[in-house]
Amino acid sequence: MLAESPARTKSLEALRITRPKEKPRRRRAPGALLAIIILVTALGVTTAYEVYTRTVGRPQTVQTILVVSNRGGQPGVMLTGSGYVVTRHKYITIGTKSLGQIVAEPIEEGQHVRVGDLLAQIDDRDYQAQLRQAAAARDLSEANLRLALARAERARQLIRTGVISKDEYDTTISAAQVAQAALTRDTAAVEYANFLVNQCRITSPIAGIVLQKYRELGDTINFGGQIQAGGGATDIAQLADTDDMRAEVDINEADLAKVSLGSHASVVPDAYADRRFEASLVKVYPKADRQKGTVKVEVQLNQPDLQIIKPEMSVKVSFLENQAPATQEPRITVPKGAVRSEEGETYVWTVREGIVQRVGIVRGQETETGIEIEQGLNDGDVVVVSPQANLASGRRVSVGTESNGRGK
Repeated sequence: MLAESPARTKSLEALRITRPKEKPRRRRAPGALLAIIILVTALGVTTAYEVYTRTVGRPQTVQTILVVSNRGGQPGVMLTGSGYVVTRHKYITIGTKSLGQIVAEPIEEGQHVRVGDLLAQIDDRDYQAQLRQAAAARDLSEANLRLALARAERARQLIRTGVISKDEYDTTISAAQVAQAALTRDTAAVEYANFLVNQCRITSPIAGIVLQKYRELGDTINFGGQIQAGGGATDIAQLADTDDMRAEVDINEADLAKVSLGSHASVVPDAYADRRFEASLVKVYPKADRQKGTVKVEVQLNQPDLQIIKPEMSVKVSFLENQAPATQEPRITVPKGAVRSEEGETYVWTVREGIVQRVGIVRGQETETGIEIEQGLNDGDVVVVSPQANLASGRRVSVGTESNGRGK
């Protein structure tokens, strides 16, 4: 048993797997590990701050207005209504009494015309012929009258000497009177024929704008012909007088006492909201509409821009307070949504250097354009227009669209 031990030992050694010796690991420097830790920490802090600033820590965005005091340069608005542009004489339909074919019509809808401008020309050759016939008949009557008057004068001389009888004298005098009547008749016929000739040339009686054409070049005017809707058998065009442009609006009966003839107003077309035209009240209709409880009034535009103002255009009419004197104390007006009330305190939110503050105020009268501030605000203050419910004094905010406001 002892003799087999070395041999077994060698066999076991032959079966053993020999592994290569591992190189000793390098010990990582402690500075590199610290740098990695700092880098990962900084990246995490930066990411967290970015998330915070984009969500919880992001300043609120508020809409503001810069308030400026005014000493009455812009009167307040008493009441506002919607209406339409009209003209003093409303609309004029131009027609003719002569029938025939239109040979000229140098107008189009929207064209401005002056007094005497040609609207249409009707073929007048047959009317000219009738005028010449009437003139010839008148000339014949004139000749007959001259002959009849000469005979009457001789008859007066002969009747004194008894050469002619009384019957012959009366016949001669009667013939002169008939000749006079014939001349009067033929003269009237010439005037009528000349009138028909003139009616073939249709001109504008006003300075205005062409609203609608009822006829086109080549149309024949007759009582049985086809016409456009709204026109008569002999109508040519419809005009509007642009010398006196007005706005027509209905106001509530309860507000009628607030305005009177001469009251100042401003007119803003719906299509051009940035354009404002001064106007004054010139007409109050004598009849009210009892179903609507309104009274119709008209304001006259002082200097209308005819490139913008057009008949039947929708407008907003604002009646203004009387102009305040320049010596009046400055007034500041802010939008109604900027004023808040809580626990008996009236306040607004102001922004200075990006920080929002709650400022107590004393409010004055309320108009359609806003609320007057008697105390608490000064020129140049920036007021939040529609403050959110979660605003807090001292919080940083981001100003959105900032506009200028002027107190009334």
